[in-house]
Amino acid sequence: MTRTRALWWGGGLLAVLLILVLGGVRACGGEDVADLPHGEKRPAPVSFGAKPLWDERKLGMTRVAGIELRGDTAVVAGDVGLDGARVAAVDARTGKPRWVLDSGHPLRGGGGAVAHHGSGYQAEQLRGVTGKPLVYGDGDAWNVLVQYVVGARGRETELGVAALSGKDGAVRWKRPLIRPRGGDKGDDDREQRMRLLGADARVVLTSVESRDGVDPATVALDPATGRELWRNADGWAFRLVGDVVLGETRGAEAPLGHVWGERREDTDVFALDVTNGKKRWDLGDTVENSHLMAAANGTAVINVNETPPGRSYSRDRTMLVDVATGRPTKHSPKADDDGTSEPLPFYGCADDGRALIACSGSDGRLVTIRPGRHGEPVAAAKVPFGENTTAQVRMVWQDRVLVTGSATGGRPARYAVVDRAANRLGTPPPGEATAMSEQVAAFRVTRAGSTSSRPDGLAVHAAAVGTKPPPEPSGPDPATARPPRIDAAPLWTAGAGEAPVPPPAKDTGLESVISIDLAGDAVVYTGRDREDDDLDRIVVADAATGKVRWSVREGASLGGGAKAGFVSVPHIVDGEGLLLVRYDDGDAEGVAALSLKDGRTRWTKQVTSGNAYLMLKAADRSAFAVEVTSYDGPEDGRDETVVFATGTRRELWRERGVSPVGAGGGLVLAARFAEGENGTREPRDLIAYGTSDGKQRWRLGTRYRDPELLHDGGGRTIVVGTADGGVVLDRATGRELAGTYAPLVQCDADGDVGGGGDGLIVCRAGSRGSSGSDPSGRAVIVQTQGGATTVRDLLETGALTRYGAAGNWFTAIRPAAEGRPERFLLLDGEGRQVADDLPGRPMDIGGGFAVLTPSALTHGIAGAGVPNFSVHRVQG
Repeated sequence: MTRTRALWWGGGLLAVLLILVLGGVRACGGEDVADLPHGEKRPAPVSFGAKPLWDERKLGMTRVAGIELRGDTAVVAGDVGLDGARVAAVDARTGKPRWVLDSGHPLRGGGGAVAHHGSGYQAEQLRGVTGKPLVYGDGDAWNVLVQYVVGARGRETELGVAALSGKDGAVRWKRPLIRPRGGDKGDDDREQRMRLLGADARVVLTSVESRDGVDPATVALDPATGRELWRNADGWAFRLVGDVVLGETRGAEAPLGHVWGERREDTDVFALDVTNGKKRWDLGDTVENSHLMAAANGTAVINVNETPPGRSYSRDRTMLVDVATGRPTKHSPKADDDGTSEPLPFYGCADDGRALIACSGSDGRLVTIRPGRHGEPVAAAKVPFGENTTAQVRMVWQDRVLVTGSATGGRPARYAVVDRAANRLGTPPPGEATAMSEQVAAFRVTRAGSTSSRPDGLAVHAAAVGTKPPPEPSGPDPATARPPRIDAAPLWTAGAGEAPVPPPAKDTGLESVISIDLAGDAVVYTGRDREDDDLDRIVVADAATGKVRWSVREGASLGGGAKAGFVSVPHIVDGEGLLLVRYDDGDAEGVAALSLKDGRTRWTKQVTSGNAYLMLKAADRSAFAVEVTSYDGPEDGRDETVVFATGTRRELWRERGVSPVGAGGGLVLAARFAEGENGTREPRDLIAYGTSDGKQRWRLGTRYRDPELLHDGGGRTIVVGTADGGVVLDRATGRELAGTYAPLVQCDADGDVGGGGDGLIVCRAGSRGSSGSDPSGRAVIVQTQGGATTVRDLLETGALTRYGAAGNWFTAIRPAAEGRPERFLLLDGEGRQVADDLPGRPMDIGGGFAVLTPSALTHGIAGAGVPNFSVHRVQG
């Protein structure tokens, strides 16, 4: 070995200097403790909780890309399902969401903009190029950057960057960067893309480039307004250090967005002036290939790959450069001109962005650099995990370095927190450290069965400075209310379908069962008639025995020339023992009231005659409301709401241009629609009219975009979906009680529960028009108790299906997987499981009975329904 080689050690360090700087070792408490360089004070130890406080499953994520901690908030970016992405701002200790944004969902206050809907692990649109969410700002004014689009997928009219409030996810500003326009020569710039590169209080950095990364341009925006400040076409400028922005040229291939730290071929590191984007320096004329590894306090660690003179192969080395000039610092190792020396490179670096850089050196040692007065690399004399195991640097936090020792020789991976001299300061839980504060620490972990080459899970643990361990999480509180005790053995079972139903099950005579309701001591169910599947039938049976009290098929006589019309959606008038249906009588149409007890027609009320169509839409003890559509005259095809008193059948009022959607509590709710694509009706307004006089009490179209009624049980609250999310309103006044950042597409509830208060309402979050397989789908719970309304977004329920409500209980199904059968669950309003062994899915619970179905139920009249259901006794 030459003398020069003997002097090079670690990242180009002189062994003589190492002995002088780090040779002193002193004993402390029975453990050898090496002195820190330059007489620095040793940081205090760090302790960690053994059990995770929460993990990515709490957030409904299948894969985590990154996490940032800001005060008591954790911002996590990751994937949901196979083709969805999510960014969630949650309580750092509990994982409870404060706001969440999914790809394809509207931005709150975004004026129609939606979160960019990329797919898979490359879905960078909701996170920065490092994989972590891009967060900037301090105090209450911090922000999260995301990409947005305007227009349907494939027909986008605008793509840009939005800054969301860290507090509530609302848009603070948005800036369009790409306005797609197609040309007759095939120059459709929809093939352009963006990246989120970096941000601080001075500038937001993004890029505009082609899909394959050709010709990238860095775009700098004002972090307060989004106004464009400058552009630079040298490459991706992403790391803010002092008054410059460091970046890399494109090189031979585009960067991998989710692993920015991976080296690429033929790249050069360059620096731009942060104020105007002009180039300060470029290493392209100095070295063959350079790659940025870390930077802090005016110094950057650069990996250089070059071919020495007279050699046929390339080698790596590390250099330290002054970020202001691009010149090597006085501590930067240099290769001999004759190429005989081969200084060993650093093998991976991290920094705190302020005052300390840590790298993996040779022989398993740790190399640290404190830029400034003492800017030389210092290699620890101690070895964190043994000389045959490299100490892989994961992160730097408050003068502490979190390192990982790879699994070798049958030994598992090891983890440690050390100081600059590699003295142990604590043993963290397993996983790659990725974010840390004085309260919590986050680690990337690999889940069992994962096929990813990188950790894709997340475990957040309690942390504390000092030797005293933080308190362990107590776990979720148990459900406070006692669940209903549903007998395992049914009182009776009803079957449907073509195959004969063997005793003791009762044959419904239906192709399938579409809707089921409990009405006192009766079960009311509907479905397609087996004898004629073009017609529906309604059946009323005794809840205790299953004995059919009566049934009516569409077209059956109701007396006096009236024939039963649409019966798939029965309207039960509580307290009156009535069931209202539409009827036909020649060219006349109206509403008939049938007795729940025996099916006799109590009364009929003709509403239309001639070329008009009637739909019964809502009913209660006070009034029933119908929608009439005329097909002749000047109002051809226009909807009209007509309201009648239930007791006297007297017409109370009518209003053109609106459709009734709810009745009760002295109000009739009506919607105004606009014609959409393919003949669809798009919601535009929701209006409350007084039941008795038809006077407008409140309206939503002037307050919310595209309001749509999702739940109205006639109680205190209603749930309304909007283009920007969802709201819970006081039914009587229209006053907003609570809001949801997640768009809601469907709600289910079991009516009023005890004392006139609303029971639990279970809604499904997801994109409007999406199917039940929407990757962003999960349950959102609404509860009003003691005058207070609470909304809970249960992100972890995304793996469950068939959300529903039965009284004050949330029901769901855990699908079968890996040989495990499906499970029917009962949960409380906070998503805490109270039972997982129900004999079926509760459709309705009341009056001492529970109606259970198999999992095949499809909501809506166009669904396939279920092949059977059973009625069980409820004890207590």
